[in-house]
Amino acid sequence: MIKEIAFTVYPAKDVKKLADFYAGVLGLNLTNKFEEDGKLQYAEFTVGKDGYFGVMPSEWMDREPGSASGIGFEVEDIEAWLKTLESKGVKIEKPYDTPVCRISSILDPEGNKVTFHQTTVAH
Repeated sequence: MIKEIAFTVYPAKDVKKLADFYAGVLGLNLTNKFEEDGKLQYAEFTVGKDGYFGVMPSEWMDREPGSASGIGFEVEDIEAWLKTLESKGVKIEKPYDTPVCRISSILDPEGNKVTFHQTTVAH
């Protein structure tokens, strides 16, 4: 029986560069990393109380960089968040509404889709 999602990982050609984007631009907290032969091979970020998001070499995942699209980060104020990203030079997708939320996405430096979500109706 599945009891929860343990983590989500995105593929990267350059793990360090992508980890720097998630930490520096998106402000995620890097809490775990694995280096091999002096090269960063895995970077993991704690998201919220019990969530984990990581990046690792595409060879380890057998997925090409830019092929991931499943992460959705909850934000408190999506309009303010998108303005912050734009001020950092990040190109954002026009936000749109659903019956329960407001959503927008970006592409990370390797082309993976990253979605931002603000709940508007409890569900």
